[in-house]
Amino acid sequence: MATKRRNLFLYLALACFVGIIAIFIVDGYMGIYDTVYIVAGEREQTIKADFWLRRYRASPPAYHISVEWEEKVFFCYEVDNRQFSTYSTPIQASVWKENEKLLDLFSEDESIKPFDKVRVEWTLDSEQLQSRGFSQGEYTVKIERKRVERKIRIGYHYPPTRPVYPQKVPPPPPR
Repeated sequence: MATKRRNLFLYLALACFVGIIAIFIVDGYMGIYDTVYIVAGEREQTIKADFWLRRYRASPPAYHISVEWEEKVFFCYEVDNRQFSTYSTPIQASVWKENEKLLDLFSEDESIKPFDKVRVEWTLDSEQLQSRGFSQGEYTVKIERKRVERKIRIGYHYPPTRPVYPQKVPPPPPR
């Protein structure tokens, strides 16, 4: 009788341990996650969900990149639905400067099936800004979806000029 009781407690302890592990796995995996991929110049940058989940006292964090004025910036925004229900949301991207909206880059309603992902892409070209009378400076790309806002600050600058040195022909080597 004592061995049956001892085994019962062993099985109960094992079931509790497996339950706790399952709770940690489900809690860490379930939810809605987003990732932003940016290609500027020849560099690809990835902003994962954990960057946006950091807690700041003053305001939500903004990601900073620096781009030369004539370059295009390619964006890819991925929303990962890790829930048992369908997630529907409008996704919007726009360019802002000094709290004034300059132009819309992307706007679409998306419906994401359970445990599926959706990717949307758009491009920011300096010609779009130049046609509206803007030049180099700092701009903010805001990506918005249902109650979530992501900010990416883009610093446009002119490429550095290289000094022009006179071409000197070296003298021929002595014989």
